[in-house]
This record gives sequence, C-alpha cells and structure tokens, in this order.
Amino acid sequence: MDPKREPAVSVRRADLTGRERHLRGAMQAMSRIANRFARAGRQTLPFMVRRRARLLPQGVSIVDGLATAQDLGKAVRLEIALEAADGSGWAELVINAEGLALILEGSLGAADGAGSKALGNEITPAARALATRMARSLANDFLAAVKDEVGVALNVIAVRAVSPGEPTEGQNSDGLRVDCLFEGLATACIALVMSAEALETAARDKDEVPQQQGDPHVAENVCEVPVELVAELGTASVGLRRLLSLRVGDVLRLPTAVDDAVCIRIAGMRKFKAVPVTSRGQLAVEIRGRHED
Repeated sequence: MDPKREPAVSVRRADLTGRERHLRGAMQAMSRIANRFARAGRQTLPFMVRRRARLLPQGVSIVDGLATAQDLGKAVRLEIALEAADGSGWAELVINAEGLALILEGSLGAADGAGSKALGNEITPAARALATRMARSLANDFLAAVKDEVGVALNVIAVRAVSPGEPTEGQNSDGLRVDCLFEGLATACIALVMSAEALETAARDKDEVPQQQGDPHVAENVCEVPVELVAELGTASVGLRRLLSLRVGDVLRLPTAVDDAVCIRIAGMRKFKAVPVTSRGQLAVEIRGRHED
C-alpha cells in the first residue's frame, strides 16, 4: 500500500521585518484619527449640534490614493489635498455631492430634518465659496487630529471643487481610508485618506521609543550620591625589610617632581589631571584636563 499522505499544513510566513505589526499599528492610528476628527467635525458644523446628529467613522481600508476621488467622483465633489512640509506624508479629505449638499443646506439654516438636495454637475460660485470655507475648517480638524495622534504636521496645499469627468489629482500610492458618514443620511460622506507609509513610519517610531523604567526622581537623587576623589601625588616601591624598618622622620622619595601633574582617581580609575595648589590656606588640586589612556 502507498503510504498515506500527510494532511496539508497551512504555513504562515514569519513577519521578520515587523511590517505586519506596523501596518496594524498604522490602521489603529488611522481609526483614532477618524474618531478624533468626527468629534471635532461635529463642533465645526453647528447644524450637526442643532440636529443632534453625529459623524460616524466607518472601518479602515487600504486603498490606492487615486481610488477615493474616483470612487466618489460620480457627481460634483470637493477635494482637499494636504501634505507634510518635509514631504514625509500626504493626506486627502474628499466630500461627496450629498455631503456637500448637506453642509451647504445646514450652513444656510435649513430646517431640522431637511434632506439634502442633489447637486448638479456644477456648483455656483457662492456655494463654492461657502463650501470651500467649511471644508477648510474640516481640513484643520483633520490635520489637528493627525498631529495629535501620530505627530505628523500637515498643511493644506489645494482645495478644489471637481465636476464629474474632471481628472483627479490624488496620490498614486497606498493610503488608509476611513469614510465618515452623516448620521441619518448614509449617502453623505466625508472620506479621510492618509499615506499608509507615513502612518507605518509613525507606528514604527512609536514602537521604538524606549520606555522609561522606574521612578524619574531616581536619576535626580543619584546625582546627589557622594563620590570619593583621590589625588595621587606619586608612588614608591620599597622592599619589605625597608618597609619594616621605617621610623618617624624617615623620608620616602617619590619619582614625581614638585611641578609635575598629579592624577585624580575615582573608584580607582584615572579620570583627571591636576596640579597641586593652595586655596584659602589649604592644600588643593586644580583640574587641568581629563586623563587620556
């Protein structure tokens, strides 16, 4: 009989570089950013408070930088591009047509509970100006959330209303996306996207920050511990017979001249060079430099 085949074993590659851990950390950071943005956005859009509505962040997804604008580009939309001053990261905030309509109606004092009216393929100059102002405020909430959560400083570099069919200027690299939906109107959306690489770098840096151990006051107290310093004038070698015959008044000659430098030892180790001096009537030593082995 043929030997029985061993059952197939599902083998998972070991994550030797930590990429998987850092990506997971980046996704968690993006989720926290979205939640912080949603809380701030409710205050930025006063009509949300009046209607007792909230922005509801959805799950984090990995997307191509161009995909978000294309996904929301079936009608007029507002795109806000953000970028780090040192080029270390990018982000994007996209408001779809339903979200724009809701923001415009709410900002103009539409009645509570009024639904958003569909926008056409174009947006009037007055509506564009109002939407741009509100979008900039939302962008400030976004960049503040990014700064607070991962320490990446972003700046708004472009705000533009885009009609269907117009080319997008999204980033051609991987990003992490969270859609923030308006409570009670699931089609209205503010999409937040940020560079996956920038978030992974931030997660890795946070992972590598050494954790402080123990009481921080210990280091300060250690500085107050007394340390004994020994000023060594010189050494002499004598035989045991000579040592046993030493009497009061005998003189031991040292190989050190009176103007030679003396050695300062700490815990038996040579640390400084000094010269003998007097200070206020007492014998002292003046440090002239560090000892070099």
